[in-house]
Amino acid sequence: MSATGVNVLLYRSKTLANGEHPLMLCVTKERRRKYVSMGISLAARYWDFDKNRPKRNCPNRIYIEKYIADKQREYTDKVIELTCEEKAFTANTLVEKVCGGYTTKTVGQLFTEQIEALIAAKRT
Repeated sequence: MSATGVNVLLYRSKTLANGEHPLMLCVTKERRRKYVSMGISLAARYWDFDKNRPKRNCPNRIYIEKYIADKQREYTDKVIELTCEEKAFTANTLVEKVCGGYTTKTVGQLFTEQIEALIAAKRT
């Protein structure tokens, strides 16, 4: 069984409209990579590419470092859980299990749920 890596990097190949680059979580399993957006963007001048972490002069550096640590812990905990249960997984399935995925619904089911929620809130 090969090792699974969870790293954070500044995705320089994509530049957002405000000139910043998104932070991506790179999940690697058996030399296959899956990138997941963390929902945070930074200017390249605030990112230390050698250490893969924000520089000291980065605004909100402590918040960003905590968020990165929480996300990495979430993924590594799931990796440990799956390896203890001896379940096979790939980078894609790991991301789906951590993110929760989504369930498909028909339009009728969606409207029924919305109507029930409005009735429960007495907003008919």
